[in-house]
Amino acid sequence: MWATSPILSTLVFFYLLICIKTLRALLVVYLVLSFFDPRPYDGVGRRIPALRRLPIWNHVNKYFQPNIVFEEPLDANAKYVFGSHPHGVISYMSQLISGTTGMGIESHFPGLVVRGVTMPATFSIPFFRDYALAMGCLSCDRNSIRQILSERRHRLRQSLLIVVGGAEESMLAHDGTADLVLLKRRGFIFEAVRAGCDIVPIYNFNENSIYRLLPNPPGSLVHRFEMAVRSAFGFTILLFHGRNIFFTPYKTQLTAVVGRPIKVERNLEPTAKDIEVYHAQYVEELTRIYNKHRPKYAPDAKDMHFVA
Repeated sequence: MWATSPILSTLVFFYLLICIKTLRALLVVYLVLSFFDPRPYDGVGRRIPALRRLPIWNHVNKYFQPNIVFEEPLDANAKYVFGSHPHGVISYMSQLISGTTGMGIESHFPGLVVRGVTMPATFSIPFFRDYALAMGCLSCDRNSIRQILSERRHRLRQSLLIVVGGAEESMLAHDGTADLVLLKRRGFIFEAVRAGCDIVPIYNFNENSIYRLLPNPPGSLVHRFEMAVRSAFGFTILLFHGRNIFFTPYKTQLTAVVGRPIKVERNLEPTAKDIEVYHAQYVEELTRIYNKHRPKYAPDAKDMHFVA
């Protein structure tokens, strides 16, 4: 249900809209209010702590036995920009470490508030948008990120977690691989420097083993379909399968390794050279934690490869 919920929620919405006449007016009002809802972009959102404590997360934890490893302790009074890799099919581990209790970063360092961000199109999906907001997700557009990291806006000291590779990287999420889209990603570094937040790379071992993508080499019919959807909507629809027709994920042990924070000096107008220096440190630290922990957590995985 988690893997297919964006599609299912859309189908349910249009089924109710078309087939249940008594709900039609209410659903139209809901759609209009959702379109003008500022919460995904205001840096605060509509987080519901009770949802993050539901018993379903205990079942998820028992199934995947997720683990989180810190290279060094984090400062609960500091602000961070966490970069999470790889994207995987649906970023399972990123959701767990930013959106649930008992497993997430906040549970290990009380006082640290971590807000996950996702593509703006998520908040156009009926019903699913409300789930994402309730879990604490916000939009990943530039203004939203600045609102999250701005203490003056909401008097909260918040950190940010972003899945850097995005939709392009999700198309590379084949089992046993570590193909990342990072070399051309600079925006999250820029915003971290503007806000004066230390930058922390995270690698989620076995994220790409949860589901199996259909073969999608460049030029194939599957690849052309994924690229067409991505070009039209900014995200893509992946063709994948799980253990059965219900998209049950493959049972694999998930481990997130949180690297050492890269110290950042605040600069409201960083130059391209400034960004390049921090980006190089980030790539180096991410590569280091992958090579250090791969023998223990994913011994059969391939070498890390930066595709773009």
